[in-house]
Amino acid sequence: MEHYQVFLHSHSLFWFISIVLFVLTVILLFFGKFSMAKVFQMILRVLYILVLTTGVFLIIMNISWESILKGLLSFWLIYVMELITNRMAKKQLTSKKKVFFWLQFFIVITVVLYIGFNIS
Repeated sequence: MEHYQVFLHSHSLFWFISIVLFVLTVILLFFGKFSMAKVFQMILRVLYILVLTTGVFLIIMNISWESILKGLLSFWLIYVMELITNRMAKKQLTSKKKVFFWLQFFIVITVVLYIGFNIS
């Protein structure tokens, strides 16, 4: 059980850092600081791997349909975060796509956090 707590706290920390870096990357891209945003995107990708790895271990340690659903939604969330930053960096984020991607981001992060804080 103590290993579960280590993975849980590591996973939470990696998610927190990922969200902060995601917001900073979006801000940098919005203001046209593409070279610094590129560095943040690379760091984000490493954090995504750490989040996914610790998440898989948490699912294995606490197998339930809620944890599997949260894992799948988290994967989708990372995908949407990557889409937003990539499209912004390439200036391919039209207003219609922007609304669609940000809506997905906020809905999925809300559901993931709800499930994550309610898994026993």
